Amino acid sequence: MSFSNDIKTEISKHKISSKIEGLIELSAILKTNASISIRNAFFNINFSTENQEVSKRIYKLINKVYDYEPVVSFMKNDNIQKDGIYAITIDDEKVVDALLSNTGIDFYGNYTINPDILFQRLADDKGNKYASYLKGAFLGAGSMVEPSKSYHLEMIFTKLEDYDFTKKILDTLGVKPLLNIRKDKFVLYYKDSEKISDFLNIIGATNSMLELENVKAMKDLRNQVNRQVNCDTANINKTLETANKQREQIEYIEKNIGLSNLPEQLKELAYRRLENPELSLKDIGQLMDPPISKSGVSHRMNKIKDIYEDLIKKLGNA
Repeated sequence: MSFSNDIKTEISKHKISSKIEGLIELSAILKTNASISIRNAFFNINFSTENQEVSKRIYKLINKVYDYEPVVSFMKNDNIQKDGIYAITIDDEKVVDALLSNTGIDFYGNYTINPDILFQRLADDKGNKYASYLKGAFLGAGSMVEPSKSYHLEMIFTKLEDYDFTKKILDTLGVKPLLNIRKDKFVLYYKDSEKISDFLNIIGATNSMLELENVKAMKDLRNQVNRQVNCDTANINKTLETANKQREQIEYIEKNIGLSNLPEQLKELAYRRLENPELSLKDIGQLMDPPISKSGVSHRMNKIKDIYEDLIKKLGNA
């Protein structure tokens, strides 16, 4: 099961607190994932979903709000990647009229009530009405990429009015989404894991939110380890590169004038470097008698470098 389905399954199992919250959630599903058809001279409202728990949720919402049992059917899908489609149909004319009237839309999905008035009703009513609407909007139009791959949650709307209405709710709650238009569809989306967590928390998908946080924590840990490994690797490479240059300089001096002609402190350091080409300056310093600091080693190496460069000027690279 995908992460999207996990979220939808989780919120589909929530208790329906009241008829008004049930109606608000149902209205969002109606606006994002329903069609209206004519059968036997009567209008029907049809919902469809691949998720069995979502189909049960829609059935329970309709039954809770209107004390009506919609028709539920299952259609197999020829696509081997999909299990099939659950269809929930309201074929009672009175229930159809009531649902459309209560949600403020007509048979064509157009608003019959000013969206600002509908929004004000959500703001004025007691209870968590915003969350109910967003829950329904996600059930009808939402999806989320597996968080182990990337952070991306979106809701796709076919009508600009529904897009604007949902955006206004999200803005009011302080979880402002990113916006996009994709093939004449209107998309609200998030690519920030913290905002996705906030959204999941609002709609009550607590388990999914915690799973997202766990994935994020593991990603952050891996990134931190990788950064440390890369940093350590870079430091090792830098140490080896520096050591090789120092070894080449010392070998050039040995070849042309002999290390025995170096001052005693520099001669000891030169031999230590030739014997330990992989060690850092700090570690080389600990081998000296007596031990000296990293800065002390660096100072003496610079003197060896000066002798090398003087020889280069006098003798060349030969």
